[in-house]
Amino acid sequence: MPAFPLSRRRLLGAACVGAAAGALLLSPVAPVWAAAARAEAELATFMELSRHLTGRNDLDAKVGQSLHETLVKRDAAFAARLGELQGKLGKTPQGLSEKAQDAARQILSAWYLGMVGSDYTATVVSYPDALMFKAAGGVIKPRAFCFGMPGSWAEKPGFGRA
Repeated sequence: MPAFPLSRRRLLGAACVGAAAGALLLSPVAPVWAAAARAEAELATFMELSRHLTGRNDLDAKVGQSLHETLVKRDAAFAARLGELQGKLGKTPQGLSEKAQDAARQILSAWYLGMVGSDYTATVVSYPDALMFKAAGGVIKPRAFCFGMPGSWAEKPGFGRA
């Protein structure tokens, strides 16, 4: 009788593992995993581009994730433009398409202003952590409160003592 290294136990174990893997790949969870992996790759691309465009390696990952999510929510084609922009890293702005230049502007604007958009529907993501304050060397600190009532800054200041 020839020696056959595969025992029934090993065959049964391999069949069970194969069935479990097939069930996972065909289950409704597989597309969710694929979408999560795609979103993670897009975020990594966004952070790489952000570091390159801003020239800063100390960007906050949580702020970056929030900015990326907000940019993608506002513009469904933003993820595609990230890929195009990444493929042209290191080229002069004149070598970029209009869409890639727009994506670069959106990324820089989001990081430096701490918000996405510029119209009345703009979304504030992280105002105190915006790079516009870090660009001043940490000297300027955004206020978390307001002196007086709303609009009091518009009143003409009084002279003398009351």
